Amino acid sequence: MPYGEDGETWDADTRQHMEGMAENKPGHKSFADYKLPFWVKHPLTHPFSGVFVDVKDYAYSCSTATGDGFGNHLARSPAHIAAIYGDMDMFQECTDEEMVSRNIYGRTPAHSAVEHGMSWLLQWMVENGVDTTSVDAAGYSPEEIIYTSARNHSQEMEFLQAAEKGELTEKKNLLAQEYKLKRWRMDGIAPEAEDILEKSKLKHRYFMFKTGEYQLPYEIPTNEEMAKFTLLPSSVVPAPPEKTKPAIPAALLFPGQGSQYVGMMKDCVELPAVKNMLASAEKVLGYDVKELILKGPEDKLSQTAYCQPCMFIAGLAGLELMKDGPKKEVVERPQAVAGLSLGEYTAIAAAGVLDFEDALKLVKLRAEAMQRATDLVPQSMCSVAGLDRPTLEKLCKEAKANDKSTPDPQCQIANVLFPAGFTCAGTKSTVDALCKLALASRALQARVIKAGGAFHTPLMKPAEDELGKAIDEALPKMKPPRCAIYFNITGKKVAAGTDPSEFVKLMKDQLTSEVQWDPTIRQMIMDQVKDFYEVGPLKQLKSMIKRIDQDAFKRTENISV
Repeated sequence: MPYGEDGETWDADTRQHMEGMAENKPGHKSFADYKLPFWVKHPLTHPFSGVFVDVKDYAYSCSTATGDGFGNHLARSPAHIAAIYGDMDMFQECTDEEMVSRNIYGRTPAHSAVEHGMSWLLQWMVENGVDTTSVDAAGYSPEEIIYTSARNHSQEMEFLQAAEKGELTEKKNLLAQEYKLKRWRMDGIAPEAEDILEKSKLKHRYFMFKTGEYQLPYEIPTNEEMAKFTLLPSSVVPAPPEKTKPAIPAALLFPGQGSQYVGMMKDCVELPAVKNMLASAEKVLGYDVKELILKGPEDKLSQTAYCQPCMFIAGLAGLELMKDGPKKEVVERPQAVAGLSLGEYTAIAAAGVLDFEDALKLVKLRAEAMQRATDLVPQSMCSVAGLDRPTLEKLCKEAKANDKSTPDPQCQIANVLFPAGFTCAGTKSTVDALCKLALASRALQARVIKAGGAFHTPLMKPAEDELGKAIDEALPKMKPPRCAIYFNITGKKVAAGTDPSEFVKLMKDQLTSEVQWDPTIRQMIMDQVKDFYEVGPLKQLKSMIKRIDQDAFKRTENISV
């Protein structure tokens, strides 16, 4: 598969063919139809792609202990690495859990210290009550490895024996470190070089093992002091995130306007958390949401100004249903979230960017602004299936050119939903004309839908301006997402922990931009999402996933409300 026009972005479309490519030649079986491992679809995911990690990087990144065969394949902890290199500073910074962690052979840092002859670290563990007697997967304790390992010299074995009993004196400790430094020297070096090394043993101990009393000839300046002598801003390294359980490879998906129906949420309105949401919603919206969603009327529930807040609440109510059952951990630790159009705001709330009330206020303003924009010019949306994109774009242009009754006709693709499945939007008479042209071009379907307006087109510009100001005002209240969010207008993920200022533009531009739903699902699959949960009324998204990827469809579950 090729790189994009920028020469860096990898194109995830595994069915396209471009000149010079071996894949997907006309008349040949499609590349995507072969049951190939994931890594063949992108060069940087191959185990032997040439991406290597050097010793220092490896040492300080080992805490992931993934055992993935590519990074830390031995599942070592930082304490294992410190024990291998004899690094006292790094060793003392390790946690109690890391001090007794085991690698894939069942060996603890005590085993590693013995195996590599780092007796001063073994002595430190004994003095500080760290377990140095546990056996590894082969049944060997650190003490037994002293006598069975062929790596150490007899002198090093003596140091280790003393350390294992806690009897490595200060003098022996010094001799052990100097012996290790001497052992690492090259054979046959010149006497002059040998003399220099002997005289600088104190310095070598400091730099190799972070031990001894060597004093640097200068004081290391602080970041603040360095900032005074440079035009560049000082770098501030953020604190590492707290250790938590890894994310579950699952995505929470939220439907948008069009999935609503009278009676939705009837099975979850009595949940305590949902009751609280409905009570808060009534204060924010000024009407009884429960009454509207359970009793209607349907015409009112379908209006944009009412539909969007109700769908937003329904999506979050679905999460409460999941929390109340066996899917609780999926809600707490999802890999990603995404939503179709209005559903994107439900996803943003689910990711913890905004709390319920602040997100609902944005949704209310968005819905009312879109309703006002819809009332300015007669407009509509239509669903078209069975035509490829170039053909549909050509028909949109033709519909605009033939519409002489509308002062400024508009017609364009608004949503890319699934292969050969789109919604188009624009001025009403222009969209009506598009439907006729599409059916004449043998489209499987071309019909006007009850969306209310030309969403995700320039006709929503007045609403976009109004919403953009509200998003800017809400920015100080936003928090970094707790999981990845896939935004509509790019189909790409924004990683967990990203500063909200980096993605608010994606929220602002959504109203006048295409929704890239098909690319979103494909990118999630490329990013190793395994399970999909459609959280909300009906099965709109699941039916789209069925047309995007059959394997993903089989792993898609609808949490209906």
